[in-house]
Amino acid sequence: MKIPISVLVFLSFSLVVRAESTSSRPFNPPNLDRGLAVMQAFLRRASVKEFDSRKLDWQDLSDLIWAAYGVNRPAEGKRTAPSAYNAQDIELYVFLEEGVYFYEAREHVLHLFEPGDHRDLVSRGKKGLKEAPVFLVLVSDVSKFPQGTAAKKLEWGAISAGIVSQNISLFCAGTNMVTRPRAGMNAKLIRELLFLQDHQILLLNHGVSYAKPAGGE
Repeated sequence: MKIPISVLVFLSFSLVVRAESTSSRPFNPPNLDRGLAVMQAFLRRASVKEFDSRKLDWQDLSDLIWAAYGVNRPAEGKRTAPSAYNAQDIELYVFLEEGVYFYEAREHVLHLFEPGDHRDLVSRGKKGLKEAPVFLVLVSDVSKFPQGTAAKKLEWGAISAGIVSQNISLFCAGTNMVTRPRAGMNAKLIRELLFLQDHQILLLNHGVSYAKPAGGE
């Protein structure tokens, strides 16, 4: 039996929508009324060695990633962290138990990059750290800088990553979460997993979790 063109179009559209819905995970808007006063957050900022294995609530993950590198001035498309020439060179990858996601800041959404649990590539099985439910991996695409020598672009990219890193640390300090900025990770395998090119520089990562309950679980 010949299927009408209109039905084929509808079925194709439905398949596309279904595929997009399973590979993209939109966030709710960030909660801008939470957290400690900024000076209290500075007081509590610390790098920890022990992480709690509980999954982060989806709103908490939304707020964390927006604070790290979200768009805070939509009319201008500008971010919570500055960059040289406003190049917005940092690419943020989110490693969760169910997969690796790429953060699209303008839409505040995670796009599935690679299914499966690849967090061990970031934690490298380190005791305490491997319990973290979330790892944020910071990559600088230095090709986004409109000018400058290779060395200067690398310097600018490292500065960008450092600022995003501090955003993550201060957010965690102000919201009863914990984190630790690290350069150590399995860089070779992560580069292969993310299909990074020479101009995409793998710089830092953050394990993030809720603070462990006092006295242990």
